[in-house]
Amino acid sequence: MKPLLLPYIFNIIVLVPIALMTLFGGEPGGQLASQGKFPESAGFRTILGSLWTAILIGSVLGLVWPVPMSPLLLIQVIYKTLWLLVFVLPRLLGGRSQEVPWGIALTFLVIVASYPLVIPWGQVFAERRP
Repeated sequence: MKPLLLPYIFNIIVLVPIALMTLFGGEPGGQLASQGKFPESAGFRTILGSLWTAILIGSVLGLVWPVPMSPLLLIQVIYKTLWLLVFVLPRLLGGRSQEVPWGIALTFLVIVASYPLVIPWGQVFAERRP
């Protein structure tokens, strides 16, 4: 198996229940996704569920077209790194670790640490000619 397929498989396994419950499950789905650490908001729940469902669909496509879909992995690394730096790190430094949804934070940390190892950087940033 190609290492590039592993992030797509991981995304699918994680996102099938989480993304779909967040998008379509109403308040219980939002609380499941946030581990009860964020107040319920239909607007934020559906935008987050939409993002995660889009990543799920892109990951399914990545099983068929792994290299063309690899910028999706880069987007994940960027947004998850930002969330860890802007949300999690200040809470840890401020002694408020109980406010951190650790399931999400640890999953994001695994992704941020591992996905860059399999992204085909040369192909992602290769010049495209018409």
